[in-house]
Amino acid sequence: MAEKEVVAKELKIKQKAVFDMGELYQTMFRWFSQHNYDFQEKQYMEKKNPDGGKNLEIKWIATRKINDYVKFQIDIVFTMVNLVEVEVEVDGRKVNKHKANSEIKFDATLMKNYENKWDKNAFLRFIREVYDTYIIRSRIEDYKAELYSEIYELIDEVKAFLNMYKFEGITI
Repeated sequence: MAEKEVVAKELKIKQKAVFDMGELYQTMFRWFSQHNYDFQEKQYMEKKNPDGGKNLEIKWIATRKINDYVKFQIDIVFTMVNLVEVEVEVDGRKVNKHKANSEIKFDATLMKNYENKWDKNAFLRFIREVYDTYIIRSRIEDYKAELYSEIYELIDEVKAFLNMYKFEGITI
């Protein structure tokens, strides 16, 4: 069975903001592509509110194979409450954006033996324990540090994207 080591759990960005949901998707997708992650949207739930807005919950999983034994996984959960489309004026022209109370949660997990090659019998499990404990322990620590750095790089990218709207002189 794959062994999971949590590197970062429930790191959050919370903001009530005006932003472009499509551009946010593109920004994050581009980051995953540049860092060689495979990306899947696992869930998309939408519930309409009586006042015309909607609540969204979206779950993404991104994985990157490091080698045949180690894989990085980043889980993201978007929660958008009362998401509405608004027309805003940016630099003298009107454009459509989204306004919502948003929360984005990030989890980062290092997965070892993710293909379950070392679980076929008791001898292989013993060899895997020896391998983990004595042979690649320092390399695993380096991988954890790399994943930790990457999750914060992604969060910084999302924060920069969301904060750029604060300084553009947007009027609703």
